[in-house]
Amino acid sequence: MAQLIVAERFMRPDLLGTVLNDSLTGLDYFARKSPFKLPAHYRLAFRELGLSIGLQAIERLQGLIEQYPAVFKKRHDVLSRIRSLMEYPRLSELINAFWLDRNNRESGSWTEHRAINMVMLATSLSPDGYLSPL
Repeated sequence: MAQLIVAERFMRPDLLGTVLNDSLTGLDYFARKSPFKLPAHYRLAFRELGLSIGLQAIERLQGLIEQYPAVFKKRHDVLSRIRSLMEYPRLSELINAFWLDRNNRESGSWTEHRAINMVMLATSLSPDGYLSPL
């Protein structure tokens, strides 16, 4: 979405702020629930790995904003939300480490969704192919 905003091909540039705000709300809730204390069979790898990928996308979004400051200079709401979301970078590492553990990948919640889980884990470990710049 931010790439489309930079290219001036996005009809609703205000939507980025809404998505970031909702992301922050969801992430705050997620972090308060302490989901990392639960064993693998209570967790969904593809969901957590999607979060990990999204957190890595925030880092790239920050870089995009720094690269094109004129496009985002009036979007203080976007910048403040990105700063808030950047406080959660370690979650990505925790998620990846958990699902890299072979014991966790032997749980039913992993094996029942093995194909999507493997794709999501690979993307989370090496997001450059998915999260490419402009």
